[in-house]
Amino acid sequence: MEARTVLIVDDQVSNTQLFGMMLELEGYRPVAAFDARTALEALRQQTPDLMIVDVMLPGASGLELCRQVRGELGLTDLPIVIVSAKSQLDDVQAGIAAGANTYLTKPVTKAELLSAVRRAMDGESE
Repeated sequence: MEARTVLIVDDQVSNTQLFGMMLELEGYRPVAAFDARTALEALRQQTPDLMIVDVMLPGASGLELCRQVRGELGLTDLPIVIVSAKSQLDDVQAGIAAGANTYLTKPVTKAELLSAVRRAMDGESE
């Protein structure tokens, strides 16, 4: 069986590497993008099985990226997990309203991330 692909969108290289390592150890194939524009280009090339997105990105925010993925690209079934340092209730609600299935706050543990990834891929939302 081919590994499921996870697009990680975060402008912090250390985060993409850390999340990528966590996912690789569980048999996923991580792909990194460091801003919304690059993520959209990657999505137009190939749709991953899931996308992990940070809210604070250079250029367009992660929320705008989620809206574009759901609207402009029409990827309504693509599971999206937001992982952000923005932790206020308003932030979480904005992330879900933008199209995320799940919203996690940084710092996130390996167990939290993998649980959210599995739930989102299984079609469960928060």
